[in-house]
Amino acid sequence: MTKQKNTLKEVVRFVLPLALGGILLAFLYRKMDWLTIKRIWEDDLDYKFLLLSLLFGLFANVIRGLRWDLLVEPVVGQGEPLPRKGNAILTVLGSYTVNMLIPRSGELWRCAEYKRYEQMSFSTLLGTLINDRLADVISLGLILVAVVLGNQDFFWNFFAGNPEQVVKLQSLLFSPWLYLIVLVFIVGSILGYRFLKAHPNNKISQIVRSIILGIASIKSMKERGRFILYSFLIWIGYFLYFYVAFWSFPFTRDLGVGTALVAFALSSMSALVPVQAGMGAWHAAVIAVLVSSGVDANNAGGFALIVHSVQTLWITLVGLIGILILPAYNRNYSRNINQNEING
Repeated sequence: MTKQKNTLKEVVRFVLPLALGGILLAFLYRKMDWLTIKRIWEDDLDYKFLLLSLLFGLFANVIRGLRWDLLVEPVVGQGEPLPRKGNAILTVLGSYTVNMLIPRSGELWRCAEYKRYEQMSFSTLLGTLINDRLADVISLGLILVAVVLGNQDFFWNFFAGNPEQVVKLQSLLFSPWLYLIVLVFIVGSILGYRFLKAHPNNKISQIVRSIILGIASIKSMKERGRFILYSFLIWIGYFLYFYVAFWSFPFTRDLGVGTALVAFALSSMSALVPVQAGMGAWHAAVIAVLVSSGVDANNAGGFALIVHSVQTLWITLVGLIGILILPAYNRNYSRNINQNEING
């Protein structure tokens, strides 16, 4: 009975985000001309640039694995061999495929698989992963600020032409629910801190300490310069992953880097929506920017649908290959000093 409940729970966790994404897509494309989109796919698409863009996505995710490896190194026990960089890369690649099944679950899978092969604390790995995601939040925040400051005319014109978006933004900023959530978070954090301090030997306290140890890894990182470089390369790779696809279509080829940056920055925020690969939210952001830049709505819809579908299929396929390679890569591997000496 318990097994059936767990299976049902996993199905629901998969179906609900997928259904939400499907509803968003259906609403967004309900008035699109599908014959135009079909013509774009058959006649207007320059495949060589679209395929080239995929390499930049792979490059960015490989660098992401190397950056995570930098975060893990400081929490390795004294005298222990360093973990394999390949395991960091392969688990990062595989996490995107797992996320396609259940959003956000890829991060937990990444830590679990890494723990299996490198014999490290799951909680500590989770702490290093928090640092990894925090670095992305800071990077994306800086990108958004730079994009807004560098394209003020675009945003003024966009909100002037879409007053309903201004109303939605105002209602969000002045919503009492927003401030209630912030208050609950602050109070919960204070109470949680007091509980952990009063019960240091509690199992939850031990797990939290392990997570904090992982978060603190960034303080003892020896190669912070490389960490910053990797962060820069990751987002350069993601941008080129998106921008090179512009050259695949005649109606986006001449829009320029500025428009691509705006569309890239806003579409990157679709990761906040709990659906597979930002489905629907990503399309909405890209279509809004392209239409505001003078692209026909059907062409903009065709661009978003084709690029998102191809690139999502790509990262899912690459991640699946990474998952399949992991066991073979770690065959006869054991991360301990004696084994390390035997293997030379």
